[in-house]
Amino acid sequence: MFVEDITRENMEVNSSFMVIKKGVFTSKNNTKYMSVELKDRTGKIEGKIWDNVDTFDNVFDKNDIVSIKAKSRFYQGKPQLHINNIIKAEYTSDIDGMRDFLPESEAGIEFLKEQYFRIVEQIKNPYISRLFSVFNERNDLKEKFFLFPASTGVHHVYMGGLLEHSISLAKMGMYASKIIGGDVDIIIAGSLLHDIGKVEELEIKNGFNYTDRGRLMGHIALGVIILEELIRDVAGFPVHVSDVLANIIISHHGVEEWGSPKKPMSLEALMVHYLDNLDAKVMGVKEHMKENMENEKWTTYHRLYESRFYKLPEG
Repeated sequence: MFVEDITRENMEVNSSFMVIKKGVFTSKNNTKYMSVELKDRTGKIEGKIWDNVDTFDNVFDKNDIVSIKAKSRFYQGKPQLHINNIIKAEYTSDIDGMRDFLPESEAGIEFLKEQYFRIVEQIKNPYISRLFSVFNERNDLKEKFFLFPASTGVHHVYMGGLLEHSISLAKMGMYASKIIGGDVDIIIAGSLLHDIGKVEELEIKNGFNYTDRGRLMGHIALGVIILEELIRDVAGFPVHVSDVLANIIISHHGVEEWGSPKKPMSLEALMVHYLDNLDAKVMGVKEHMKENMENEKWTTYHRLYESRFYKLPEG
């Protein structure tokens, strides 16, 4: 049973969830209780433990996967769980083992994969085409690229988010190149590879987290390293194309204070930078709107974007 299936009072819930919040509190009548926030790929739900609080407090921690026995309750119109038993679950911590507990792209990862291969097939430059053939043979990179989020908390924070974000840039770039110009093959390659360093910067282990290597180096530096590794396997790859692709990766944040050591220095790099900024910000706001509406029209304050946002009424 997933969170989205908990729709009525007194449902028996025997399922596994990831713990994202945990705390022990004292009620007004001086009763100790534990409050937990649980999630799976379909959503989040609050749970309360009223009995054996001290015992259960030592059983699990935040970010653990737990198996629970509970009954559903509704409080202020929202489902909650009255938890009778909770244990730390045995589970596989690899990427596939986490898919039940983490949100996925609403577009569907298989659909996004199809779009990716369709876009790559349109590349006419033989060296860039071969570059993606090499990439597609690197399952250690490709599978992470297909399944990883684009970030841990800003935008596209779900499995398949990195792929969805990269495809979005490529599609917008292909269309924009017809209007304002630019080398469409370099735009496609730069769009698909601009965040490739995130396959080494991030990991899916008890949620979306940073690796030690990712914290030390960041996805921009790691992205250039990966690009250079791939290009070494493409005989005769033009140096100027390699340099332009590297500049796209290095400069896609735009300015130094946003993490880019160099500014965009080609038409293609400018396009990828602005499309990246557009897609990240719009999706970040859309994700903020899902769970942070102050009322039907306005979101709560978004700290990163330093604004509230107005949501148009449907229809």
